[in-house]
Amino acid sequence: MTVRGDLPPQTTTFIGRRAVLAETEALLRRSRLVTLAGAGGAGKTRIAVETGRALARAGAFQHGVWRVRLADVHDPAVLSRAVAAELRIVDNSPEAGLGRLVEALYDKHLLLVLDGCEHLLEAVRHLAHHLLRDCEGVTVLATSREPLGVYGEQLLRVPPLGLDDAVELYLNRAEVPPGSADVATLCQAVEGLPLAIELLAASPAEAVLSHQPATLERVLEWVARQCTDEERLLWAQLSVFPADFDLAAAEAVAGADVLKPLSALVRRSVVATTTSPVTGETRYRLPNTVSQFGARLLTDADGPLRRHALHYSEFVDEAARSWFSPGEALWTGRMWEEWPNIRAAVGHALRTPGLASAGAVVAMNVQRMRFTSFAGILGQAWDMLAAAREVITEAPLRTSLLAHSAYMAQVRGDSAVAFPLMTEARALPRQPVTDVHLVLAEATHLFFVEGSPDCVPLYAHVVELCRQYASPGDIYVTELMHAMAVCFLLDAEAADKATTALARQAESNGVNWSHAWGLWHRGLYELLHGDPAQVHPLVIEALRIQLTLGDTWGAPFSLWLLACTCAELGAFDRAARLLGALRSQERVSRISFGGMSPFHRLLDRADRTVRRSLGDDYQVISTLGADLRPEQAMAFALEPVPDSERRRAKPLLPGGLTRQEFTIAGLVADGFTSKQIGTRLFISPRTADRHVVNIRAKLGLPSRVALAAWHRSVTGER
Repeated sequence: MTVRGDLPPQTTTFIGRRAVLAETEALLRRSRLVTLAGAGGAGKTRIAVETGRALARAGAFQHGVWRVRLADVHDPAVLSRAVAAELRIVDNSPEAGLGRLVEALYDKHLLLVLDGCEHLLEAVRHLAHHLLRDCEGVTVLATSREPLGVYGEQLLRVPPLGLDDAVELYLNRAEVPPGSADVATLCQAVEGLPLAIELLAASPAEAVLSHQPATLERVLEWVARQCTDEERLLWAQLSVFPADFDLAAAEAVAGADVLKPLSALVRRSVVATTTSPVTGETRYRLPNTVSQFGARLLTDADGPLRRHALHYSEFVDEAARSWFSPGEALWTGRMWEEWPNIRAAVGHALRTPGLASAGAVVAMNVQRMRFTSFAGILGQAWDMLAAAREVITEAPLRTSLLAHSAYMAQVRGDSAVAFPLMTEARALPRQPVTDVHLVLAEATHLFFVEGSPDCVPLYAHVVELCRQYASPGDIYVTELMHAMAVCFLLDAEAADKATTALARQAESNGVNWSHAWGLWHRGLYELLHGDPAQVHPLVIEALRIQLTLGDTWGAPFSLWLLACTCAELGAFDRAARLLGALRSQERVSRISFGGMSPFHRLLDRADRTVRRSLGDDYQVISTLGADLRPEQAMAFALEPVPDSERRRAKPLLPGGLTRQEFTIAGLVADGFTSKQIGTRLFISPRTADRHVVNIRAKLGLPSRVALAAWHRSVTGER
């Protein structure tokens, strides 16, 4: 985490509660768990936010103050994932649990505000217990209608507003100056409850409330009676939103003519508004207590919930088709804003007959636009896919779902999970559009598991399928994998052609994400087939773009390439530190380069080179890299490599041959002709013959027979 927190901006004046704020701060100074308890509408959230803001301004917590709005979370099983996402902690683990959260927070000093715990009490108790036990620098401030019941909890019952503060709040929130109403009597009637006062300030009710005590429930009932039928219906329908939403979503759920009644509900303080930092447009939200009351007004929730699910299905489909453009950052930001709604929409769709297929498609589309890998929430995407696989039993959608899941496992190096999914998919019926997912998974198995050049024509086939059935982003991803496979598994000529084409396309399409990968591929080409000294500036620029975009998935691949390059350049101290940092990144990102054979071979060679060169110092230096926090590791990776650190590596292969040259010498020793070598390595016979001549010249050997004898002698073969 590199930012100081995520407290919402102030949109209204905070009034009163100075004694409560002071007491809350005092409790937080002597306890690591404080719970603000009270009835709905008592102002617990506002007190927690204002306390957090004051502590953040005072620099009381080194790593900031973070608020997690638990009203957006309805499934206790995803609580840890939701907290990790709000804190921008990478959580790509296929297993939901506290492990990744504890690992990320164990050395942090921060205040975590868990807002609205009452519907998740058991899960929150478990979460708070483990965070407080295992993360000594974490302090928790909770808001709940009842205590958490965790050992060491300090409970503060939130009192009603004092009369003077209640009157000031009413006058501050009143849309028009009060008439003959006795404001003090009105505030006393609602017993100083802030939400009730704000609702009444928007709709004066002295004639109805008289001088009797009034509960929040009675105030909400009265406000609902003051609404028109259209406003009441809208209030009820908007209660299906688990989080904030925009006007387009409100229109999708409640009809095209919602602006007038929506504006009326805003004036009545039934709906709160904020301005989106992503689009600059207005976003709307029902306070939790108001939303719960609205849900009781809803006589039939099926229609609004269905329309909610379909709207976000269409939104994600548009994102998957449109993100690969100069507007990529905008789409990523919009996905972050809508993620609670998307998550809820998928859950409802998968539980609802007739909508399950739409839910499964959304579960695949969120990854098609790379959002979940960018954001480091692949764990949540995996949960969605697992839920969809439980529901979708018929091909061809199940075929696509299984193949898509297999590919997700493959690209993080988890072939043990991928293989059974792909095996089941192969046995099911498919359609041409299904082949996009299945052939991609099959090609990636050949590439990452078997390291076979046979994956190259398969990738070329899936590129053609994507051009017929998929979006520009899908096409580029398959072209990227094709170029990577060519670079790793074919000769220099083919690799140069493939990576140059990819880089040119990336430069012309205006998509920063693809530009970063274009640079990365040219760096890979230079490492494998060209001049390793050219790699560093290419990958540094790719990494800068990835970090600017917040791409948590691409950055470890750049770290991998930099570590291998530094080993090749002889910058062994730096390579050892990068190798240590890379191991930590593998654990954090859940990318296993050891599970992807082409990456593993290069990484293993780099590691052996550095170990041999540094000797006993290797362990110490690599541990220094492993101890770097993610942001520190990336800052170190971006540093230039001083000439003083570059030392010439001892060649690993006899005669100073390159890997490809040594492979060709072995084929000559096995009796292959130039034509047969060309077929094996996907190069022309003339190119193969030229390589043989160059190898003989480098070794000073007069003939192919002498070359074969030399190879047998250095490998110990007879």
